[in-house]
Amino acid sequence: MKILFFSQHILDALADEKKIKLNGNLITILSRDNPSFELEPAFRFIRTADGSADPYSLLGEIKREKDVRAMRAEIFLDSIIYGETAYVVESGFIGERKMILDKIPDTDLLARFLLDNLL
Repeated sequence: MKILFFSQHILDALADEKKIKLNGNLITILSRDNPSFELEPAFRFIRTADGSADPYSLLGEIKREKDVRAMRAEIFLDSIIYGETAYVVESGFIGERKMILDKIPDTDLLARFLLDNLL
């Protein structure tokens, strides 16, 4: 299963160039194989707001919004405050690749069913 981080900036640029199609929380990249991803709000931790050390080892991490809220961190614009530390974050989405069943040949669907259920 492939998971990617799509920053809001990248999604806006791709939408302006008509290189993606959005349908609810499903994004399809308009390319040769048209991969689709189910999107979920997320944040990439860029740096501490004051340049200090990272006591929680969050820098470079990508966290789903629901996980940030479960940490009881405060989200405000492009910042997240966790404990006594303020982080600068990049908002975006985690995209989990989805197989669109109507694009898969019937023989492949049958083979997948047989492998998953009979072996």
